[in-house]
Amino acid sequence: MSSSPDNNNPLAQEMAAQMQLGVFGTVGKLARQLRAIQRIAPQLKDGGLVRKLTIDRTIRRRAVGLAAGHQSISAFGGRLYSVGALSHEITAAGEDISHSRQQSRLDIGDMTNLEADRRLEWKTYTLIYELLDEIFIQPELPNLILLDMPLIMGRDVYAQSLAEQDPEMDRELKAEIQSLRDKVENFWSRQLDRCFPFAETGPIIVSLGRRRFGSLLKLLEDQGQSATPDPIDFGAQKLIQDDWAQILSIGIDRVLAGILPADHRTAAFNRQGSQDKDAFPKALIEKGSLGFHYLTGVRGAPVQVETLGDAAIWHTRGAEATLDRLAAELIALTYFDHRKSLPLPLWYAQRSVEVVKSKKWLEFYRQHTLKAMREEQVERTWLSGWEEES
Repeated sequence: MSSSPDNNNPLAQEMAAQMQLGVFGTVGKLARQLRAIQRIAPQLKDGGLVRKLTIDRTIRRRAVGLAAGHQSISAFGGRLYSVGALSHEITAAGEDISHSRQQSRLDIGDMTNLEADRRLEWKTYTLIYELLDEIFIQPELPNLILLDMPLIMGRDVYAQSLAEQDPEMDRELKAEIQSLRDKVENFWSRQLDRCFPFAETGPIIVSLGRRRFGSLLKLLEDQGQSATPDPIDFGAQKLIQDDWAQILSIGIDRVLAGILPADHRTAAFNRQGSQDKDAFPKALIEKGSLGFHYLTGVRGAPVQVETLGDAAIWHTRGAEATLDRLAAELIALTYFDHRKSLPLPLWYAQRSVEVVKSKKWLEFYRQHTLKAMREEQVERTWLSGWEEES
């Protein structure tokens, strides 16, 4: 073996030895977990935790996907940024797919470094809601509206902007998050009652993401049947409650991944009450929301769905049968079989906003800003410090 710095590094040598020794222990542990999953999986499947879906791509569907992206670079002691959002509408029936229209919003400018990444996220939400307003003024609303951002914005969105520890420093942040909050609350106060399940013929709005599985099993262990609008067999509930310690030791995500095959969905679960006190929009929190996961194709990864309304209102709209149709429609609109597959309108929207994430546009913007500043005879002493950036 050739000599290298790592060959003489005792930590590297110990890592190599530990990995060789640890392989068999890891394999044994995984094998025990897989055997445990195989033992409980059939009971959980038969008990209603996953549901087989009937996929019919011949039905005509009109759907809109909305996606957003952002990018920034350091410039002039702060940031230059670009934020974009786009909606892509399609009408699909079998192999007949027509792309109806695209709408877009763009915001380019400069900002300070204060919580810059978080404030860029806020700007993406603002543009998304501007596009939602455009959709809802159409004379005929689509069947499905697909978002790649959460419907309810919790601590991961507003973070420290609402803290009371430093009012002076947080004044700008609070003003920006309050502006976003007002916009979001105003939209839902006007449009929530036009959406399914509150309006029987309204559009279904869903947020799609790759978030974790855990909530379903945790809620079933804690609340039983009341946590879901889907019928769950008492034996499956008792199994979860009796074997909860073992499920935790196996890993909740592993258990659910082990029982969710392609073209199936998990039982839905109530998301109401899981948000913190400062989360918004309040209208959605008060009326509740549902979540579930589905899997499409042999190479796909589970997708989490978040949609409007709690279990009680979904019961008035057909409960599990209606949720089955929703999951089936999402799968029917997914035309690619790969790990990051998504329904086609959202896939197109996400690909289109990738252009916003390219730094070359901001580099070009910075160069022309610097040129314009030179032509305006900006103070040379101040300007000289930034010319080196280009």
